[in-house]
Amino acid sequence: MEPRRFVKELVDMVSDFCRALDAQPPAYSYIPLSSDEQRVRVMKSRLFNEQRAADLFGGWLKTTPEFEVRAVLAESAHEEMEHAQLLANRIRQLGGDPFDYHPLPAQVAMFNAMEGLPDTVQRIAGFSLAGESVATYLIRKMLDAPSVPNWIKEPYRRITQDEEGHASMPQEMLNRYAITPAQQDAARRAVAMRLILFQAYLASLDRWALGQSDW
Repeated sequence: MEPRRFVKELVDMVSDFCRALDAQPPAYSYIPLSSDEQRVRVMKSRLFNEQRAADLFGGWLKTTPEFEVRAVLAESAHEEMEHAQLLANRIRQLGGDPFDYHPLPAQVAMFNAMEGLPDTVQRIAGFSLAGESVATYLIRKMLDAPSVPNWIKEPYRRITQDEEGHASMPQEMLNRYAITPAQQDAARRAVAMRLILFQAYLASLDRWALGQSDW
């Protein structure tokens, strides 16, 4: 398939996933939450995501041959840690411990699966295109929601600015590198895997944040 048409197929997969969340926004978006205790719980979970993303970007450097992709990974690892610092500071301001969080099993499974992706095309498709696009989509919904307090929105405004600065990167990289049928099939499967695992994590976070179960 012509690369740009293929990338549009992946983008459409992710967009359909995001739209399916509109009717009942997950706790991940902060929108349905009613107490600061619930909000801090979700922020701790999302802080873990920022740190784990930095781990992945940094860990992939040694096995990424493309110089331009290596540069993006290095910058992204630093940026994710900056985002983590913003969230950690906000949790402390609310009197919480940012680092007493125990990641949910579905959350661990999602990141471990992403860590195991073997090449640039699958990593960009599964992690950057699929995962970061969903996160950005839900952040934007949260910023527009009047039910979400400003103390949550403030750090995410900075995070959104950073994400918008390189939002087109995954598509550009996939246009360049996902050019063979085998590469495109692998990228398609990576996106599908990430969305399935993301859905499991969102459902788990809903239950835990609302105190309905341990995970």
